[in-house]
Amino acid sequence: MGGIDIEDDARALVNDLERYPHAFVLACIADRQTKADIAWRLPHAIREAAGDFEFDTLLGLEKERWTSVLASSGHRLATQMEQLLPAALRHICDRYGGDASRIWANGSSGAAVARRFLAFDGVGPKIANMAVNILIRDFGIRLTRPMPDIAVDTHVLRVFERLGLLGKLEHSQLRSTKDKQALRLQLRARELSPEWPGELDWPAWMVGKTWCHAGRAPECRECCMGSVCPRDGVSPTL
Repeated sequence: MGGIDIEDDARALVNDLERYPHAFVLACIADRQTKADIAWRLPHAIREAAGDFEFDTLLGLEKERWTSVLASSGHRLATQMEQLLPAALRHICDRYGGDASRIWANGSSGAAVARRFLAFDGVGPKIANMAVNILIRDFGIRLTRPMPDIAVDTHVLRVFERLGLLGKLEHSQLRSTKDKQALRLQLRARELSPEWPGELDWPAWMVGKTWCHAGRAPECRECCMGSVCPRDGVSPTL
């Protein structure tokens, strides 16, 4: 969970996989098209509005309460989240008896856990892989092979490109289609880290978020990869 700037209470909630595993799931689902800080702070905001974070409390939370907390959250997709987060709780209730930790039950493979995340409305490969990689890396959840792919993120893609890890392409090909770029990134990560491609996810994301900016000058001198980075595709004016 490094690199995400949230209050201690908010962090403690999403880190409490034993009592509130559904907090982690809701934060993952919310982590799309908005700042990560907003997504991972959201479960705490929901708890403040609901009075507690017990699963049954959230399952019975009125629509008006969801609307209120999401409208004030700053999330770019607040209206969608009003549908997706209650739907996620219902899925956890129906499929896992209200215990979200069964998603990553002992003996599961990384691929199986990613597949279970994909069963949630609004979750695509990026969020599914991200969730599994966080469970393994930050929470020490032991999963068997096959392990999850790298999560396709704009920060990660930009860092791989500038490091020259995706090979040189003609400018017209560099950002051809989102699907093609995602596949190129995933295949390269599998080459570099075949045992666990997703292990490269967080380091690349942190470099992109901290130093390797888009639309403004990257901080190459401060970057931990600055001494080896060829700056592929970086404009001379940046």
